[in-house]
Amino acid sequence: MDCFYFITNTKKDPEYIFTNKIKGYLHLNGKKCVQIPSEANVDMQRKTSAIDPKNSCLIVIGGDGSVLRAAHQVLGTGIPILGINLGTLGYLAEIERSNWREMMQLFLDGAYEIETRMMLEGRIIERGGKTVVGSRVYHALNEAVIVRNSAVKMLNFNVYVDGHLLNNLDADGIIIATATGSTAYNMSAGGPLVEPKAQMMLLTPICPHTLNTRSVVLSGEDAVVIEMVRSSRNEKLQADAVFDGGEGITLRYGDRIEIRRSEEVTNLIKLSKRSFLSTLHKKLSS
Repeated sequence: MDCFYFITNTKKDPEYIFTNKIKGYLHLNGKKCVQIPSEANVDMQRKTSAIDPKNSCLIVIGGDGSVLRAAHQVLGTGIPILGINLGTLGYLAEIERSNWREMMQLFLDGAYEIETRMMLEGRIIERGGKTVVGSRVYHALNEAVIVRNSAVKMLNFNVYVDGHLLNNLDADGIIIATATGSTAYNMSAGGPLVEPKAQMMLLTPICPHTLNTRSVVLSGEDAVVIEMVRSSRNEKLQADAVFDGGEGITLRYGDRIEIRRSEEVTNLIKLSKRSFLSTLHKKLSS
């Protein structure tokens, strides 16, 4: 790889001191470096639209959250992402501050793999009982979360999988997660932990009003539809469908949103031989 794009979390490296160390190292090895402002999403998409993903890399300096946001900024480009962690132990950022020089040399020597991670896409398919055509598509690497956005009252919704009713739930919401996202909100809500390369979806209710509701693990090829159901106690409530903690869709009763596997993917560069299970053990022990 000859061209390296950079996105830096300026809250963790405000003066670009650490970023410039990485750039200097790459310049000494004859590489081109391009800094992209992390908040300039539109510019990032425009500037990377013509890149050669086989000869370029995006280095993200910050932590897992920074890698997650960067994945959205380069959506559709295919550029592989290498995360350098300046925060706490994470799952997406591959290099730690303490070993960056050793790991960057491994990378330049070609001692790396590229993992392709499944993403989700979501869209409104019915609004107020009427079919919606051509609605905007939202993407997620970690999860899509449907949650109430107002009063402290539960939502009621139907969950369909491939057209078949799976369950009717009274809950604060529901998480539809990828395997990558199994260690994020899904884990906090009591959902299962899954090896991140697995091609599957996890459905985990948030604070369900029942004693026997569990997470459900689905194939990556399944399509999930959430239907907002009106009842006498919640008829004025609204919900939000939020993708990776960013942009979302306001849902009202009678709406249906479909979540399925996206054709888009996120490519992550893996350098260390540290397994997911060893990272998980270290994370849960800290």
